[in-house]
Amino acid sequence: MSANPPQCIVDADYCIVMGGKVLQWVGIGWTEIRDATPEDDKALPLVLTPHCSHCKHYDVLKDKTMYCFKTHKRITARKKPCKYYSEQ
Repeated sequence: MSANPPQCIVDADYCIVMGGKVLQWVGIGWTEIRDATPEDDKALPLVLTPHCSHCKHYDVLKDKTMYCFKTHKRITARKKPCKYYSEQ
């Protein structure tokens, strides 16, 4: 973790929700505390994994297919985004 974590993580006692689990920073790394509940999803910061639909190069065509303007190709959902992935 960086020396200055976001204030929302500090306010949540260094806890986050990632992958359906509540994790807490204990100084040397993240430790799994428990399975996340719906209340945890509302109260704690949620870590989202990158997805092509969050990328700035992504758009949906008229025929409802995913399209990448960087690679100039139609795309399908991937487990990992490509090397051009950028949210900004």
